[in-house]
Amino acid sequence: MRSFAISTVLVMSSLLASSIIAAPTFASTAAKTEWQETRSWDAIFTQHQVESQQAKQQQAKSQKTKSQQASGVVVLWNENKQQGYTNNLKRANQGFLPASTFKIPNSLIALELGVVKDEHQVFKWDGKSRDIATWNRDHNLITGMKYSVVPVYQEFARQIGEARMSKMIASFDYGNEDISGNLDSFWLDGSIRISATEQIDFLRRLYHNKIHASERSLRIVKQAMLTEANSDYIIRAKTGYAVRAEPSIGWWVGWVELDDNVWFFAMNMDIPDAAGLPLRQAITKEILKRERVIP
Repeated sequence: MRSFAISTVLVMSSLLASSIIAAPTFASTAAKTEWQETRSWDAIFTQHQVESQQAKQQQAKSQKTKSQQASGVVVLWNENKQQGYTNNLKRANQGFLPASTFKIPNSLIALELGVVKDEHQVFKWDGKSRDIATWNRDHNLITGMKYSVVPVYQEFARQIGEARMSKMIASFDYGNEDISGNLDSFWLDGSIRISATEQIDFLRRLYHNKIHASERSLRIVKQAMLTEANSDYIIRAKTGYAVRAEPSIGWWVGWVELDDNVWFFAMNMDIPDAAGLPLRQAITKEILKRERVIP
């Protein structure tokens, strides 16, 4: 239905065996997985300028541009073909703080353990005023995910507890499974790391209900991930911003549901500050459009 028009350099196992990422064990095909690396995607990154607020202020005073070219990775997975594509295999396998993309497993764990009853349960605002206006109100799981409300998810983590959190993360085979650090912020500033390819693996298992969780919990999390829906496609995804990392890292991970296929995606990029956050979706969508995944 939609052809994949990538001009790529095929990464053959005989040449770069150490770089090949094996297909998850639940994959429906026994065929050997191959990844294609296309450096042509780099141009989509470099055509965008990432400019910090400080640079903008300096530019306003001196008229000198201090912006830098965007740098990052996008990984796509064609579920029908069991085929992966990326612009940078090395970075695709590099672990980073998951930041708010961790709200996906955090939601699933909270539901499984009864910390969250369902998608309708209301979590009262604690009355503390925060810089992000949408956080300063009551939320449920759907809006908590939509607006990435950190305080709500920090309370989930505290109620889950360290022992149960560690056990569940290990059962999910999520990243390096290391939750050391503060229980209510380890995904923001602790030791846990996950790569773009590991994000793809986790998302595929989530989509196929191959995670150790109830079908009900999986369904609710997928519902909470709904980002965009139209007559051509549905996107279920989550953003992330590891502001405490050096450099700060922006994420967008999820999948595109089509009539006859599913494309999983994971992107991360260096972001100096919040001014560059819209590039997470913009760059990913440019690549999805270029490869005719979405119109």
